[in-house]
Amino acid sequence: MAILKRLDHLDVATADLADAAAVYEKNFGFKVTRSADGKTASMKIGDSEIRLAADDAAARAIAGAGEGMFGLWLEADDVEKVAAALGRSGIEPAPIRKEQGRRILAVDPKSANQVPLFIFDRKA
Repeated sequence: MAILKRLDHLDVATADLADAAAVYEKNFGFKVTRSADGKTASMKIGDSEIRLAADDAAARAIAGAGEGMFGLWLEADDVEKVAAALGRSGIEPAPIRKEQGRRILAVDPKSANQVPLFIFDRKA
């Protein structure tokens, strides 16, 4: 399979952004950076990031599965090669979409232990 380069970020849905941010600051010592709109916050961990979200996407995730992780984002050298490798493994990947300077491949959570998995490259 094509090599995945790194964990880019992990999305966490929360109903109370201020409370979730406080938990990460107090309990784990993270420096939490809040967005100007008050709907997201993030913490850097090395070259990766945890993103807390209380926006519309998070609300949909909470309605379906409750608070918690709703997106694992991995960076690859080439998502087309990843899609081809998944296909050879019997996993039917979604069509690659282009968004914000990236090509993004969504993997059905049923194929990834119920984890919403997104693999992207920067070849848009």
